Amino acid sequence: MNRTILILRISTLSVTTLISLFSLLVQPVYSQRISPTSNFWNKIFKPARDPEPPIKPRKGGSRPGQTLCLISPDAPAQNRIIWNTQPLFIWKNGVSQKSEGVAKVAEVKKIAVGTLESKGYLNTQIVTGKQSVNYQGEPLKPGQTYKWFIFLNQESTSPVMFIPFQIMEAPQRNRITSELKLLERLQKNKSAEAIALLKAKYFADQGLWSDALQQAYSVPKPSSELSQLIKDLPNQLCN
Repeated sequence: MNRTILILRISTLSVTTLISLFSLLVQPVYSQRISPTSNFWNKIFKPARDPEPPIKPRKGGSRPGQTLCLISPDAPAQNRIIWNTQPLFIWKNGVSQKSEGVAKVAEVKKIAVGTLESKGYLNTQIVTGKQSVNYQGEPLKPGQTYKWFIFLNQESTSPVMFIPFQIMEAPQRNRITSELKLLERLQKNKSAEAIALLKAKYFADQGLWSDALQQAYSVPKPSSELSQLIKDLPNQLCN
């Protein structure tokens, strides 16, 4: 997406758009067997499962037959722009074929974040047994471009893959922050999942898919429908 277009899209969020967000939860009563929240979560992320998705995971590995899938930040034609200064990283472990024909998991053991200019890393995190993790270092700087590095060994200093991404520049980021605070005030009596749903739709409407995914993954006690969505999305995006 052209950077100028992104800025215009972010800067022109209207009152009408905000009203449409808040009206998501003002819906007819459904039977107990059908969850309106589930319908909304699936509607928000339906474009991600289309044949030409706005999320384009990068697949690759260090050896033939080994396929890791990096979901967020992903690898569109231009660097993914992210609002959150402590972004969520999502990936799907792959498999490699051993010489004796036994499949072995190609598991991400460590990730790191660094700047384009520096040869070192700002932060490294051990992630064995996980396939998503929030960045735990100092908040990243608005307007700065970074690299997300992937390691298959905790002791390794040589990443097998990396993806560049950019934290949104301060003026646009501050505008979004103010609009999200307004949303929270107007919906303060709603559940954590309901508010996360509204924020996810807000980010999806702006084309900020990494931030939309982070909202879905941030719910402390997700509904069964949201849990299933989180479980299914990596397979749908990476297969």
